[in-house]
Amino acid sequence: MRFGLFQSVQLPDPKSEARYYKEALEQVVWAEKLGFDSAWLTEHHFSRHGIVSSTLTVLAYLAGVTDTIRLGSAVTVLPFHNPIQVAEEAATVDLLSNGRLDFGVGRGFQWGEYHKLNIAMDEASRRFEESMEVITKAWSQDEPFDHQGEFWRFNDMTIHPRPVQTPYPPVWVAASSPASLARVARNDWNLMIGQGEPFGQVAQQVESYRSAVGEAGFDYRPERVVVARPMYTTTSEDKARRDTEAPFMWFKRTGQEVGAPPENRTELLPDEFSSYRRRFSRDTGFDYDAMFENVALFGTPGQVAERVENLRQSGVENLIFFINYGGIEHRKVMDSLELFAAQVMPQFAD
Repeated sequence: MRFGLFQSVQLPDPKSEARYYKEALEQVVWAEKLGFDSAWLTEHHFSRHGIVSSTLTVLAYLAGVTDTIRLGSAVTVLPFHNPIQVAEEAATVDLLSNGRLDFGVGRGFQWGEYHKLNIAMDEASRRFEESMEVITKAWSQDEPFDHQGEFWRFNDMTIHPRPVQTPYPPVWVAASSPASLARVARNDWNLMIGQGEPFGQVAQQVESYRSAVGEAGFDYRPERVVVARPMYTTTSEDKARRDTEAPFMWFKRTGQEVGAPPENRTELLPDEFSSYRRRFSRDTGFDYDAMFENVALFGTPGQVAERVENLRQSGVENLIFFINYGGIEHRKVMDSLELFAAQVMPQFAD
């Protein structure tokens, strides 16, 4: 199996932006030294829930302070960006890292971000698909091209630099619903499964994607799926619970605040986001104990290893860990990574 980080920078203390960034980047460098395979940065806007607003900028920095760890965007929200600018910036990261970029993309889902950017949510899928068309053309065509689309128009277009990886960096797309899984498979993209899905649902999604890839005429391999999980390991279950409950619940609450429509008016979410209506309804709550058992990899090394093995039995071979939620103490995160590398990772060595 391969293990990586799913890294966010959150802001429980509004006056500590520089410290939180410094700690998150130190965790990536430490993970590389411990033998982790990848580090993925997630994009958010306008909220203390996540303050990495320019993921590819941060990855370009990490390209200069790391040597081997792969660097991923998880995800770049394509409807928010000019696709040519994304293509150029992502190619720059691939160049600076000597071909270590994993290009993770999605359409986003948070009402607050769409509202503040004045982008209609019912355009999300169409904007996403048009952006992917432009980006792949920019990376793969040797001759200048024109593009006349619904949202973007470009003339005589060519970009520099070009990606190091050929034909271009691996494309990973976040998806969860049957329709979105089918779209990912139909385009022969790799799949990203979010950190909030219950274990049983992960198994169903992996199987649905595997079947859809085959039906589309492409080759399925387990390494084509990456699954994010919150992770923390320490010397006892009681300590794991004490260390994670408050910061993890802060993360869940702030995500709800920026993601939900005002006053939880889920009717404001268009049909293509209907699967989020239950998530953002007024009566939605978060049960830490249920998440401890059914979502997170929290506990002793033995408990974490058991759950990792269960995920492997479900067809998962590529896990990335959400580790610095809600301002959890930096030293505890570093110790957790070291303990995982020492006592869990060797059990899953190839």
